Amino acid sequence: MKTIDVVAALIEREGKLLLARRDASSDQAGLWEFPGGKVEAGESQPAALARELHEEMGIMPTVDDFVTTSELQQSARLICLHGWRVSGFTGTITLHCHSEICWVSPADVLSFDLAPADIPLIEAYLAKFAF
Repeated sequence: MKTIDVVAALIEREGKLLLARRDASSDQAGLWEFPGGKVEAGESQPAALARELHEEMGIMPTVDDFVTTSELQQSARLICLHGWRVSGFTGTITLHCHSEICWVSPADVLSFDLAPADIPLIEAYLAKFAF
């Protein structure tokens, strides 16, 4: 079985977290997620997260603490989603891969229709970094 490493950013701002909605052309279209993307060969997870957020949203993040890893099996592949806490960023968010974003209280994130692999990330975040 092929394993794919993916990183996700739990971006904080003024006590809220950024959620991004997958656009219509994406896998799991319409679901909300923590933005990020695939880790390339030889790339560290924080470096991959910085690259992906720059490509997808035009921002450069301050990647801080590792949150947790979530695993999701999809047919013949295993997705390992590694969540990272991001305390800030430079630049202005410009959407290239998402249809919309919103800032949400961490306690309210689970009320959104999240991509399944993102649910364990917010649960671990709430346990480690509760406001």
